[in-house]
Amino acid sequence: MKWKFLFFSMFIRSHVAEPLKQTNLLLIMFDDLRPELSIYGRQHMVTPNFERLAKRSIVFDYAFSQVAVCNPSRDSLLTGLRPDTTGTYNFQQSYWGHLILPTQLSRSGYNTAGVGKILHWDGANKDIWNYYQYDNDWYGYQGREEGFMNSSAMPDKIHPEEWFRDHDFSRKAVQTLENLTKEPKYFMLGVGFKLPHLALHVPHKYYEIYKNKDRMNAWKLSKRELRFPPTTSEISWRCCAGNLDFMREEGALRFNRSVWLGDINVAFTNEMRDELMMGYCAGVSFVDKQVGKLLDVMDRHNLWQNTTVVLTADHGMHNGEKGIWEKWTLFDESLRVPLLISHPQSPFQGQRYHEPVELIDVYATLNELLAAPLDPKKIYKGVKNLPLQGKSLAPVILGNQLWQQAFPAKIPLFKTRNILTNNTSSSSGSSNMVNNNSSSSLQAIGMPQMERNYAITQSTRCAKKKDISIAERDFVGKSSSSSSSSKRTARRSVWDDCNVDYKGQDEVSLLGYSLRTPDYRYTAYFYFNKTSFLGKQVHVDIQQKPFQQELYDHKNETLADFTHRELVNLAYKPSYAAIVKQLKAKIVHFIQSEAVFHRD
Repeated sequence: MKWKFLFFSMFIRSHVAEPLKQTNLLLIMFDDLRPELSIYGRQHMVTPNFERLAKRSIVFDYAFSQVAVCNPSRDSLLTGLRPDTTGTYNFQQSYWGHLILPTQLSRSGYNTAGVGKILHWDGANKDIWNYYQYDNDWYGYQGREEGFMNSSAMPDKIHPEEWFRDHDFSRKAVQTLENLTKEPKYFMLGVGFKLPHLALHVPHKYYEIYKNKDRMNAWKLSKRELRFPPTTSEISWRCCAGNLDFMREEGALRFNRSVWLGDINVAFTNEMRDELMMGYCAGVSFVDKQVGKLLDVMDRHNLWQNTTVVLTADHGMHNGEKGIWEKWTLFDESLRVPLLISHPQSPFQGQRYHEPVELIDVYATLNELLAAPLDPKKIYKGVKNLPLQGKSLAPVILGNQLWQQAFPAKIPLFKTRNILTNNTSSSSGSSNMVNNNSSSSLQAIGMPQMERNYAITQSTRCAKKKDISIAERDFVGKSSSSSSSSKRTARRSVWDDCNVDYKGQDEVSLLGYSLRTPDYRYTAYFYFNKTSFLGKQVHVDIQQKPFQQELYDHKNETLADFTHRELVNLAYKPSYAAIVKQLKAKIVHFIQSEAVFHRD
């Protein structure tokens, strides 16, 4: 054992002695992809190419988006700024005025190309994509697709795989990657796939994979898990992506049975969820095949030696969990995303990081991993020059020694702790985890862990004052027992996302901050005056008691627990008062000391 450890230590020392090299970037993005992958302990999933990339990457087990909505999440990731700063919580505006990653690389001498959906609203802007841009009418295709859907999830026996937009994107991406390898410049290629975003329209053969009863049994939920938690305030309910239209003849015929999903009191059934999961999982397996085509090019040209690869998604998706078929929530189902980062000089390839990280960290991480030239006069011309608000994960990927060698003037934001395992492809959730109190040789080789081990996500909620029910105002969620919940009248949710352009005074406007630690999720909805959103004062009222609070226990969680947690709101239980106070103080401190609010 001593000899094995000595050899491993010598390998690490010799590996990090080499200076950090400049690299290309391959950024692979998905829409609405939660960690429904075999590498995240989902035993029913067939995703061999995600496993293939995981063997060359660090897999981040707990990565979270800043908003569970496409536009603001992508804006935050690509600017490295939080929604408070971009001013984007939904679709009211976009990143304009702020520097985004592909523009920085374009102005730094990189060839930049985008295929599919990277930005929410993309286009042939040469300051962003100076080499090539192709999205092939993404939104038009989505609209046409929804027009002929026979059911909410529709396997398709008629159209060949080549007809589907994600096949088209992978074909164009492979061609572009091949072309970029022939150019003398470093490159960035962003590839954004549609699935598993709605519509759940998939080639039939991928649906057939998931008709298997054993696979379906692996994702089954209890009745309790298929309804909105009775101890959670109605403000956190957001549903739905549409009526659920059941399949006929595996999608070949128009539906003749449908369920309306607009009632917070209506629970899903496993039959309803099976329909969604078969379509969703089939879509994931279809895009897994497209990922494999990109990895083939990486192999063919040995691009692993000079290319950083990042794979992630803008946010997740509820597929019936908690009675919700939608994103837009502050629960794990819509906030957790896959995050894989591969770097040629990482000594930790094929291992896992178990602490919470955020998509906002990606920009800061790539600023260091790519080792690209930085000329502020070129980069910040015509855009706001704001400090990045995420933390670099480069020390986690490179190890402290190489990172400090490459960036000696930077203050380390990490400390060494045992938070890795080296199992990236097991189908067992628990086998992928690590006990933070156990000993491991990984601790001795300097694998860093972030000092700030929590993630923050946001969401707005608004409702007309006259519509806010007494049940919502007075809700205290003291018990999850059936006797307690049965005494309540039928619940009604009047909350929706805020229109920041609405100037009326007849509504309550709230900004939810959700803090996720390894052990808890704490959510607080603060009053905020969105009519002063463009004013000079901080608009979140942290002096008043939050309108609602939630606390969920994640202690001793494994990957297999995904979709089975956040069912009991503990925020109003006296035994958790100290934890609520502590986590609320963290959010208030964050708002006071770190939040930078949007200005025109």
